[in-house]
Amino acid sequence: MTTTIRLHCRPGPGDRHVLRSGAAIVMLVALTAGCDSGPSDSEFITACLAEGERGANKMMRREMGVKGEDFCKCGAKEARSVFTPQARQAMVLGMQGKKAEAHAIGEKMSAQEQDAFMKGTMTLFNACVGTGR
Repeated sequence: MTTTIRLHCRPGPGDRHVLRSGAAIVMLVALTAGCDSGPSDSEFITACLAEGERGANKMMRREMGVKGEDFCKCGAKEARSVFTPQARQAMVLGMQGKKAEAHAIGEKMSAQEQDAFMKGTMTLFNACVGTGR
């Protein structure tokens, strides 16, 4: 007695539902992963450059000889290593002038997370202030 196994190379009409739901799951996972990663480096850099053109920040950069683009690129890289996605989001919102939204995120952080955010800010600043001088 022999058993024949048939392999289908093309999906049949009944397989469309499975393919659609599989594609939907893949898209959902990709979107969720993107949301969990926080703001992109380009978002960080754009917000950083805009903030650097305002009042005291502009004067500080000029007096310290900090080149905005170099500092912001370094900051984006450092932020990925020292901050959680949530903390990076708060930082970007703050740089965009959305202080209330940034503060709301900060209020949800534990005391330990807030402390890590402050230390991370100093780490980022110290690592990047000398770039591009």
